[in-house]
Amino acid sequence: MYDVVIAGRGYMVRAGTYERRQSAPDPAQTGRVRLFDFYGGGGRAAQLERDRFWRGVGAWPALDSQGIQAGPRRQDRTETPATAFDPERPSFSFVHGGTTYVANGTGLYRVMSAGGAYDGLALVQALAAPCTGLAVSRGFVGFVHGPGERPTIYDLATGTYTTSAAQPATIVAPGRGALLIDQPTGGEPELWAWAPWLDALEGTPVSLDQEIVAVAPFNGEVWIVTRGAIWRAVATGVGVDADVVTTAPQTGFADDFAWMIGHNGALYAWLGKEVHRYDPGDKVFAPLGLRGRATYGACGLGRWLIVAVEDEHGDGTDLWAWDGRGWWLLDEGPAFRYPVAIAGPAEDADVLAGRSGNVNQTAVWQLVPRAGRPGLRDTVTLVTPLLDAGARDVEKVWRLVGVELAWPDERATSSPVTVTLEASVDGGLSWTAVATSTIHGDETRTHVVVGTLPPSARSRWLQVRVTLSDVTDWCPVIAGVWAEYTAVDPESRRRRWSFAVQCKDQVVRRDGSVEQADARDLARTLWAAWEAGGVVTFRDIDYDRTGVEYTVRIAAIREEVPKPHDAGRWGDGTVALTLVEV
Repeated sequence: MYDVVIAGRGYMVRAGTYERRQSAPDPAQTGRVRLFDFYGGGGRAAQLERDRFWRGVGAWPALDSQGIQAGPRRQDRTETPATAFDPERPSFSFVHGGTTYVANGTGLYRVMSAGGAYDGLALVQALAAPCTGLAVSRGFVGFVHGPGERPTIYDLATGTYTTSAAQPATIVAPGRGALLIDQPTGGEPELWAWAPWLDALEGTPVSLDQEIVAVAPFNGEVWIVTRGAIWRAVATGVGVDADVVTTAPQTGFADDFAWMIGHNGALYAWLGKEVHRYDPGDKVFAPLGLRGRATYGACGLGRWLIVAVEDEHGDGTDLWAWDGRGWWLLDEGPAFRYPVAIAGPAEDADVLAGRSGNVNQTAVWQLVPRAGRPGLRDTVTLVTPLLDAGARDVEKVWRLVGVELAWPDERATSSPVTVTLEASVDGGLSWTAVATSTIHGDETRTHVVVGTLPPSARSRWLQVRVTLSDVTDWCPVIAGVWAEYTAVDPESRRRRWSFAVQCKDQVVRRDGSVEQADARDLARTLWAAWEAGGVVTFRDIDYDRTGVEYTVRIAAIREEVPKPHDAGRWGDGTVALTLVEV
């Protein structure tokens, strides 16, 4: 019946006055967002800095963390010793006389190599009970086996294996000239100096406050965590010196201090379902940003702290590596267990972990390249955080994405490497392939891959995924990832209407009927809506076809009455309106 409906009331538009257009000129704000200098590693979901990415399986730092390359290659192995390797039990390693040893479950093994390549684990000694800890001093290995089991001793020179006369113990750690071992007496834990070469306890013990939950060598001392305190201790040769550092942190989780390790001058521990680093100055454990549902051990090797963590979604156990700056995803899998350092005999094996599910199943990684053994995985994937160009509330049309590759250190060979570039506007739920390129590294030392996004690539966020595949003996370095966009200005994407409605008595409606409301009532209703300052509903002239009802505000109003009245009737007036879509 009406041309337009405003706030539920119909009006007729004066001929020649109707106009509909965009609310404001489009400023066409274009820009480029960049990710480069990958100093901080992975784990950043939304972009805050230039130097952190979201996730990358095998994405490994290159050029002092200024770029990303393929990470360490993994070998999946089936070990063959008579005493089976148990992937569900922690492993412990040490080096003696140029030989690397690994203790796991009821076996002490030697790491074997053939032609410089890893050749499995060879049984050295079957143990009396599963090993829960070990320490080495003067060529003797002291093993502890948990509650109710006496320690055992292995002489590395003679191969003699004996059961200690010492009482059952749960922890053992290296000291100065002797080992430290706990010997609970009458329910109270005591710390003793233990000389396994003599199978003797030395001096007098130190009584601890409560049950021991973790122990680790750190800064030339042995740090011990009990249920109530953190201790540090040394074996002096005539006994034990020990004192309390601070109270033990309490988070309420049963797996607190599932492991504790001293590495590169720092003390790390699993606490509150996160990896923490101890600050001796503040005497507190501070989280490092890696968390999960559970942990399955940690080890240190060179610059790296390797931690096995079951991710928060329960999808599998990942191996993460901390370099003192950030976290790098060494590998992901269904069930990696208890990493242990095995560097030395084999040039292509630096870290070993169990693969849960079956005995004798292991995986080894080469963390450090060697001559003729680059040790690179064949595929690496880098996923950026959610890129927002510093304006998360602004929708953008994403135009181009690109990856910059550079390798100025003469690493390349003629072996081709494939680069695939993908983009996602829905948080990684789906990906669109935008570009593929093949690099022959001996032809250039820089390479750029650029892809054009489809017109539908419109969102507040963008993620870019870069995949390097077919990697063999060299890998290009991802030096930067970028995306170009045009910001969608909210104001320019709103509608604006300008028209005048008839405000006179007996207005004729579309169907030929006569409006019963008088002119003054029609005008007064519009003025009241403007004065309220809020929003109103609006049905446009094409509502009968579209069925779309808009929410608008009255941005401007102007009333014209050329002739105020005539023979008892209000004059033939108009009210000019400007409506802006909200």
